[in-house]
Amino acid sequence: METKKEILDTIQLHSEGVQDILTQPPNWMVRWGNTIIFLILLLILGMSYVIRYPEFVPSTVIISSSNPPEKLEARINTKVEEILVEDHQAVAKNQLLMVLQSTADYHDVIRLRRLVDSVDNGGLTHFPLGEVAAFKLGDIQADYNAFAKALTDEQLYARLQPYSPDYAAADRSLAESRSRIRTLQQQKSLEQTKYELSKREFDRYQELFKERVVSAAEMSQERIKFLQAGQNLENINLTISQLQESILSIEKTRSGVTINAEKDKINLSAQTGQLFEQLRKSLNAWEQNYLLTSAVAGVVSFQQFLGKNQFVKSGDILLSVMPDDKNMLIGRLLVPTTNSGKVKEGQKVLVKLDNYPYQEFGMVEGRIKNIANAPDKDGNYYVNVILPKGLQTSFHRTLPFDRELKGNAEVVTQDLRLIERVFYQLRKLLRFDAAV
Repeated sequence: METKKEILDTIQLHSEGVQDILTQPPNWMVRWGNTIIFLILLLILGMSYVIRYPEFVPSTVIISSSNPPEKLEARINTKVEEILVEDHQAVAKNQLLMVLQSTADYHDVIRLRRLVDSVDNGGLTHFPLGEVAAFKLGDIQADYNAFAKALTDEQLYARLQPYSPDYAAADRSLAESRSRIRTLQQQKSLEQTKYELSKREFDRYQELFKERVVSAAEMSQERIKFLQAGQNLENINLTISQLQESILSIEKTRSGVTINAEKDKINLSAQTGQLFEQLRKSLNAWEQNYLLTSAVAGVVSFQQFLGKNQFVKSGDILLSVMPDDKNMLIGRLLVPTTNSGKVKEGQKVLVKLDNYPYQEFGMVEGRIKNIANAPDKDGNYYVNVILPKGLQTSFHRTLPFDRELKGNAEVVTQDLRLIERVFYQLRKLLRFDAAV
């Protein structure tokens, strides 16, 4: 039986192409293919370990200072009467920026405000009613008229003193009664002496009558004199007592007059003070509705195109004031409810500003400071973010802060590697298959 080698030797290979393949050795790709594929797999695994692919929670962000820009809005539907500043003008604290149209002359209202602030409740009697009488006050006029009437009544009361005649009459009556009492006291002293003399004379006549020296008629006359002296003394005492009762009554009347006078004075003063405070409240309400004033020093910006006599609606934001004091920048995120449970304090936040495209300027890095305990009416959570490096971006560029900045933010909840995310997906698929 022929061996395999002998059989192969006897095979005639007539194909020239087959001869070429069998006689030519394999190239390097065939010889090293498995090694290259293995190295490529190792490189992919290494890169997936090095490359980080964190998990983000997207949100919107607003960056401002710790004292955010002041936004001034229209509170009623009206027209613009005066614009007293220009766009991007530096303004001082409490500076008047814009006046909205009303039925009052705002110059008169401002002058009235200065007069009201220059006095207190104790100095209302010197309020210049004559100066304000010609002011055009519009909605404030009714409250001012009530205050002016109350103050006029108080001033007239202080000047006319309506209880003075009653008080003076009581004083005169007291003086006259006391003078009559003094006179009666003197008369009483005389009558007391007469009474004592008459008593001694009567006693002497009694002794003489017993001795029958004087007649009964003479005794009767002497008795009449004695009784008359006693009657005169008793009448004087009665008159003095009546005058003393009259003095008590007059003093009571005078005390009542004093109490009524003081009571009316206090009531008038209290009414004037109450109406003055009501006037102050009306001024405050008018100023809130028609005057736009800067509460801080800074730079004012127009929030829309504004012109004189332009109609504005209630709620329209007309002006904003960026405070000069920008000591600390903070970010305010609105995080949706989805995945909000992954957001924790201290996590990194990558901020992409709309004002400065991150592809050109880079991203700003922040850290979560605190998170609201409950969502707002739209289901978003308020999250405060601190900026440790300020507005320095990932491209090492420091952005200027001259306005409120808005943009999008990504909260890094898990700083995973690419290979970890792949394993997470595989694990999720395996769990899903097991559940099925």
